[in-house]
Amino acid sequence: MKNNYIYVAIVLLNIGPVFAQKKNMNAAWRALTDYQSTLNDKPNLSYLQKAKESIDLAIQNPETKEDSRTLTYYSQIYYELFKYYQNNPDNSVQHYAYLSNAIDAFQILHDKYPKVASTPEIQNYGITLLNTSNQESVKLFNAKKYVDASRVFLYQYHLRKKVLNVTDTSALFNAFICAYKADQKDSIESIGKQLIQKNLDNVKVYQLLYNFYHHNKDSVSALKILKNGRKKFSDDVTLLNLETDYYISSKKYRQAISNLDKLIQQDTTNALLLLTLGNIYDNLANQQMAQKSYSDSTRYFFENAIINYLKSYRHKSKLDNENLFTLTYNIGAYYTNYGLFYYNKKMREFKITDLSQKQKEVEDKRKEYTQMGLPYLKEAESIKPNDNSVITALYRVYALIGDSKNAEIYKNKMLGK
Repeated sequence: MKNNYIYVAIVLLNIGPVFAQKKNMNAAWRALTDYQSTLNDKPNLSYLQKAKESIDLAIQNPETKEDSRTLTYYSQIYYELFKYYQNNPDNSVQHYAYLSNAIDAFQILHDKYPKVASTPEIQNYGITLLNTSNQESVKLFNAKKYVDASRVFLYQYHLRKKVLNVTDTSALFNAFICAYKADQKDSIESIGKQLIQKNLDNVKVYQLLYNFYHHNKDSVSALKILKNGRKKFSDDVTLLNLETDYYISSKKYRQAISNLDKLIQQDTTNALLLLTLGNIYDNLANQQMAQKSYSDSTRYFFENAIINYLKSYRHKSKLDNENLFTLTYNIGAYYTNYGLFYYNKKMREFKITDLSQKQKEVEDKRKEYTQMGLPYLKEAESIKPNDNSVITALYRVYALIGDSKNAEIYKNKMLGK
């Protein structure tokens, strides 16, 4: 390694005689070579500290701060500091900062002095930095130090592009994942946009960007990124699910129904999707009922609700207890609500002269519908015996069908007796 550094110095000294006058740079170089001479025995940190003092003065001097030698020495000295403290940990020293500074200086050198950067020695040094960033990014990720990991993955991405002219898609994506895990707002947005603009994106990028915007209540950006993702990955079920969730949370039920129909076509036995679709139709029906609308459209919503609820029930073994409770409770409540809808619709259709003859028949039919929900409510009760909503629903059902004994039992339960 010592020979490599000496050779770099010779190459750079030939750039022009003006560099010979740069005292701080020369002092930094001498101290660095002195330090490297101790590596085979016991590294002498004092030499490296002297090198740092001199190169820091050079990097702060307007006349030398962007000099190719300054940038080269600065990068090498800070890289040696990183390695030293990596092998000799000191809690008071943030050794990854040294690696960051080393890579930053190398990248400036590469951009400002492409001829110098293209020399074999500098190229090899760049590969050393690249290999180190590869190793350290993984270590940081495994240690769940996501802020640092994101930064080092970014270095890895840029170094591979500069040194090898290769686009490292995985490094940029990993930087994005780490930024997301660290909840770094600016980095999430900037890296995510880079991935999309460079066409390096995948479904996960859109999913996480949507989650990020949704979590931060930025509904405009959330919907925009979701629509862009759906446009690019139109067949992806994950994005379709997210879009459906967005429509449901935004109460855009008709768009949600359209998406759910597509999802169910791909998985006809998905009990949760069927439950969700049934629930949307049920909500639409009950909204109409709240407006005292007993039209054919209300009937349509009710009918589609029970069709999907019962399809879901046929595959109930695929549901967890929480969703099974929701399904059985909803079916039970559905029949009570549909019975009320049927009763009100019929009563509005009758003439006053028909009421005495037909009202009992309609009331009996309403009771019949209400009673159809009883087994489902009892099943819901078996899952959550103390749930107030199911206890109240059972009380209402028993009261409506005229079972005064059970109605009294559930009334007492409601009152905590």
